Formats: sequence, structure tokens, C-alpha cells
Amino acid sequence: MKYIGDFGVLTNLTYSCFHLRTHLPQERYWVDHQPFLFSRGYMLRPRYRPGWVASWTQAGAKFDPELNNVHDFEDSRPNVLDAIRISDGSKVVLKRVHTWTAEIGIALYLNSPELRQDSHNRTFRLLDVIPLSDDDDFAILVMPFLRKFNRPKFCNLHEITEAMRQFLQGLKFMHTYNIAHRDACAGNMMMDATRVIPGGHHFSAPWSKDGVADLYWRARSSVSPVNYYFIDFGLSDYCPAGPENTRVVGVFGQDKTVPELSKTIPYNPFKVDIYQLGNVFNALVKKYPGMAPHFGPLATSMTQRSPDERPTSSQALAHFEIICSHLTATDLASRLERHFPTTGFISDSNAEEQISGDVEMLKLVD
Repeated sequence: MKYIGDFGVLTNLTYSCFHLRTHLPQERYWVDHQPFLFSRGYMLRPRYRPGWVASWTQAGAKFDPELNNVHDFEDSRPNVLDAIRISDGSKVVLKRVHTWTAEIGIALYLNSPELRQDSHNRTFRLLDVIPLSDDDDFAILVMPFLRKFNRPKFCNLHEITEAMRQFLQGLKFMHTYNIAHRDACAGNMMMDATRVIPGGHHFSAPWSKDGVADLYWRARSSVSPVNYYFIDFGLSDYCPAGPENTRVVGVFGQDKTVPELSKTIPYNPFKVDIYQLGNVFNALVKKYPGMAPHFGPLATSMTQRSPDERPTSSQALAHFEIICSHLTATDLASRLERHFPTTGFISDSNAEEQISGDVEMLKLVD
């Protein structure tokens, strides 16, 4: 949905679409391709199927023209949508990607049979690549239905170490095969919540089962292990020169605090990955202060202003394992208290905004 300024004001186009009971422009792509996707084995939600009737026009809808609350009834994203795989009824995510970028090739490479066998491969599983018969510039990637890695909350240190270990392993894995992610940030770090939230969650209302009902979840430690993954290789590069010798330019990624990002001065993208992931760890340490004595130094080392002073992905993982070797069973099982910021945005670090700004609206079940 398009907004003006910082206050969520709807554009005239968006507002008119709701009054005209039509889809928004960015939704038309999915509506137009619904029959094709169905023929390829994927069912979209009723909103995108023939015969759809706008929910806000039906009896009982709480649409208020004065409040402009149409965003309560619309959840489209231009390039990403959930679907059901008809063959087995599983929920998947469809992502429209440019065919002229490296994203498809990198996803296929990291999902090759040989690399998929490596337990440290924490890149999302590519389920399908759908070429579009009407547009050679785009294709659709099909991936599992995942959830942001930090929601629901972490309950103890064991749960956080499980996530940190897998992301560090995943980063080392990508770097071993000369892939620089270039956006290893909180928004691209996901979890398989199948066992944590067995009832599932709504794609665009992740705090709810279906957009209406409450969401019930289980502590990660009660259903361990939980699998974590990196997604989104839209900015990624295959770098034959390797992690030591590669230099690139460009200001990319969610985290705008990376010191060396430049449009003109070459920098090492692998060290940017280290900084980005380290900043996510920093945000976790701030949200869960009980992590600080153990993992604060690791996060600090990964976010040094000088890229040369940051560890490699192998060194960061080794440092992490040394820390974990000194944690007792009591340490790992101890309850983690959370720090809640007094403002919604506490810095210009995207990691802190995404991790510190989450609001817990889920119900824990024993």
C-alpha cells in the first residue's frame, strides 16, 4: 500500500480503489496471473480469484470512510504473495523476481543437490522456479512459508544460541562458496515456525492465525530444534575472487549504518555481511540484556567501523562456539527478560527497529 509522509495517509488512488470496490494496481499482477499459477499447481487466496467481492462492502465490515481504515482490509505486496501448493496443501510463498539479476542463479546454485546436503546450508529451500509465458523479464520463485526469526519472543538463552549458531553457520557457508549476501539483515532472517506455531499464521497478519483469531505458540525450547534460514538474494553476488579479494561499490541493504557503503569507493561485501549480521546480534543484546555478558563482545567485534578489524565468517563462528562452550545448562535454561524501548524507533539501525519494535500479541501455550 502506498503512503504519503510518515503518518500512513492513503493516496487518492488507493482510497478510490477501495470505494470503487476494485483491486489496487499492485494487486492486478497477481489477479491477472491467478489462472496461470493455478495451472502450475498453486492456489491464491480468494481475494485474487475470479468472482472476488471486496470484504469491506459486506455486512458487518467495519470500514469507516472518515478513518480511512481501508488498510485493515488490504494486504497486498507488489512482488510477494502467499499461496497453497495444490499437490499437498502446503502453504508457500511466491516471489516475482527479475530474470536479469543474479537472484535466480544464486538460489539455484545454493539449492543444488550437492550444496543442499550440507547441514550448514541455511539458505531457504527453493521449491520451484516458474517462467512466465507473457514476460521474459520476470519469473516466480516458490519457497516455503516462513516467519520472521525473532517473533514470537525468545524465552531463554538456549533458544537464542540455536538461532545465532545457524545464522553464523549459514553466513560461513555462503562465504565458503563465494556468495556475498549483501543484505544479511533482520528482514531477511527467517524461521520455520511449523512446530512453534502449529496452527499457522496469516501471511500479512503474523500476529493472528487467520487475520481474526488469536495466535497460539510454543516456546522454541519445547519443540527444538527450530530451523532458521536466510532469504532474498536480490542484492547478492557470486564473487569468484573470494572473500579476501572481492571489492564492489553500491549502497545496498536494509542496514544504512554500515560505515563503508559507497557508490564510488570499493569495499569488501563479505565484511559488510559480517557487520549486518553483527548489528542484528547487537539489537538482540539490547532487547535481551541477559545476552550481553556472553555475546556482547562477539557482536561488538562484528560491527567494528573498520572492516579489517571485523572477523571473517569462520572466525565469528569459532568465537561463538568458544562462548557457548563456557555456558552451563543453567545459563542456557535461564529465563530471558526483555527490554522495551520507550520510543518506537531508537536508532537509524534497521536491525534495532525490527527487533526492538516488535509487539507481542501472541499467546504462549505450555
